Amino acid sequence: MMTVHGYVNGVAYGVTVGVPRDEAADTVGVVSGSPGVCSMLRIRDGEPIDLPHGGTSHLDVENPERVLEALTAWTEVVRVTDSDQPAQDVSG
Repeated sequence: MMTVHGYVNGVAYGVTVGVPRDEAADTVGVVSGSPGVCSMLRIRDGEPIDLPHGGTSHLDVENPERVLEALTAWTEVVRVTDSDQPAQDVSG
């Protein structure tokens, strides 16, 4: 499971990706946490994702890899923490 922190339109968010959590404010597929981000992913499920090095993928809210690609493409991701590894600061 991963925890992703970032910004959407200047508003900070945090979500977990990998396993839905019953206690979370909102959940869609394998994503739990920020209601705004969950809502965005729910609405955009199935949409194409332009990948940074070319190519296209499609959002599948049941696939953690696709969710992380979407969050990276559509929001400003600043930190990704894998439950098995130390945090990665991905801000520029």
